[in-house]
Amino acid sequence: MSRDKNGYRLEDLVIDACDVFDEESEHYDEPDEAVYEIADGCVPIYYYDIAKYAAHNHWLMTEIPELCPEGNAHDQIQANIYQYVVDGLYEHIQEKQDKANERNRKIIKGDSNE
Repeated sequence: MSRDKNGYRLEDLVIDACDVFDEESEHYDEPDEAVYEIADGCVPIYYYDIAKYAAHNHWLMTEIPELCPEGNAHDQIQANIYQYVVDGLYEHIQEKQDKANERNRKIIKGDSNE
C-alpha cells in the first residue's frame, strides 16, 4: 500500500486502486465492474478518516457530488472521494490502452519495413 497514513492524499488512494486494478481486473467480466468495485473499496468509512481527507483536500467539502447531492457532509465527502478514484482508474485504463496501442503501432511499423 502506497498511502502515507499521515498525508491523507487522494493521489495515494488512486495509486492503490490502480495497483489493485492491475492485479485483479482479469477476475471481472467488464472493466467498469472492476472500476466501481475497486473504487468503492478505497473510500474511507470511518468518520475520523473521512474528516482527515476533507481537512487535507478542502474541495471535498465544497464540491456537491452527483451521487448524493442531498446527503450529509460525510456522505458527500465520501462520494467525492469515490468519484475521484473512479476518474483516476479510468485515466489509468486509458494510459494502459494508449501504451498498448503505441506498442502495436511499433510492431506493425516494424513488420511493414521488412
